[in-house]
Amino acid sequence: MRAKGRYPVRIATAAAATSLAAALVGCGGDTTDDGRVEITVWHTESTPTTVEALDEIIADYEAAHPDVTITQESVGWGDLQVKFQAALAAGDLPEITQVEPMFVRTLYAQDLLVPLDEVVDSLGDDYLPQLREMFELPDGHDYGVVHAWGTDSVVYRADLYAKAPGAGTPEDLETWDDSIEQWEAVSEANDGAHGLMLAGDAAHNVNEEVYLWLGSNGGRLFDRNGHVTIDTPQMREVLEYWVELRDSGALSPAWSSQTYADSLSALARGEAATIFSFGRATYTFEDQAPDLVPGKDIKVAPNRPVGPSGDEWITQLDAEPWVVFKDSPDAEAAADFLSFFFERQNYRRWIGSVPTQLLPVRASTFDDPEYQALPEVRTWGFWIDMQRQMLESGRAYPLMVTQPSDLELPYLSDLYGSEILVDMVSEVVENDKDIDEAMADAQARADELLSPLYDD
Repeated sequence: MRAKGRYPVRIATAAAATSLAAALVGCGGDTTDDGRVEITVWHTESTPTTVEALDEIIADYEAAHPDVTITQESVGWGDLQVKFQAALAAGDLPEITQVEPMFVRTLYAQDLLVPLDEVVDSLGDDYLPQLREMFELPDGHDYGVVHAWGTDSVVYRADLYAKAPGAGTPEDLETWDDSIEQWEAVSEANDGAHGLMLAGDAAHNVNEEVYLWLGSNGGRLFDRNGHVTIDTPQMREVLEYWVELRDSGALSPAWSSQTYADSLSALARGEAATIFSFGRATYTFEDQAPDLVPGKDIKVAPNRPVGPSGDEWITQLDAEPWVVFKDSPDAEAAADFLSFFFERQNYRRWIGSVPTQLLPVRASTFDDPEYQALPEVRTWGFWIDMQRQMLESGRAYPLMVTQPSDLELPYLSDLYGSEILVDMVSEVVENDKDIDEAMADAQARADELLSPLYDD
């Protein structure tokens, strides 16, 4: 369900993630012999308009700071970990990079990051509090600054739902049982289309669904002591739900081979009535289904169905921060550039390059006439508004976080990269492995992986 101008693929293993944190010590950037500062910026936004916007911001900064040279590199998310490993081997990490929220705690625990208090303070009260709170760490300093954000939405084809008039729409759903009944009815009413399509080709997407469905079923990936907890009644219900979606015909049988991009196209082509997606999907819809009317044929729902053991749903908050590495000799200049990046006019260029995906961290931007005049905001404003409601509801959590305290754990990335949860789902849903056996195996693997990392 992720869209950032790159499509998710399997990332580094937990062992690689751990070696990454350990090897980062001692690496840094470059300052030339003549005193010039050279800053490299890595980010995961590959959309040409976004790259162009950052080029313009860089050019303006360099004009005001003739002793600084800044180079940007757009890195596909699936390539970022591999690129990190190569940079480690060469001792040549970037000064600035984007990371997933869970990686900030890992890097902080290794004492590898520079506090970015001045950058955060430059945003003042205009910085959305839900975002700042995530990276204000135990020592009182801010170690990451979110460049933009979005929330995972239920996106559906109202025209396909209309063919099953008694089924209602995703906005009516309250429980998992309701969703199975509804999506099965929509599948039966639309020849060649299924009620739900998931993007199951990549480990990233499967991890997403596991933690979101578990969190929407009153479950958690870690107990109060920070110990991994997989073999639970709530996780069993998640796997049973997945199997029932498969067996009922509500879920497309092609789900496990679908990339994120495939899932967007499936909705655009009418092969699926419902997907989970971020805002960049609007560009796929406009390109592949220009006759569909935003807000009429393509709609978004504010809610996800809740599992039998849950009280409320959660959804994903995509809010990657910029971080700066401590051992870079140009760390101070890197932080200064980030402050410049967030100045209103500069920042408007960045979020205006893909406004349905890169929602602003500055609250005032939403009321800015120039922002409101952007064609995408005028056309898809209902989707942007829905994402703001989700953020303000307090139900949007970062990747692998089923409760806010999970973000304090430095080993979320280890579980994520291990693919233990992904293997469990595949064994049950694709290979019909006994659910209890699959959960027990996953729990044993996770205990072996994470137990050495616990504080107690």
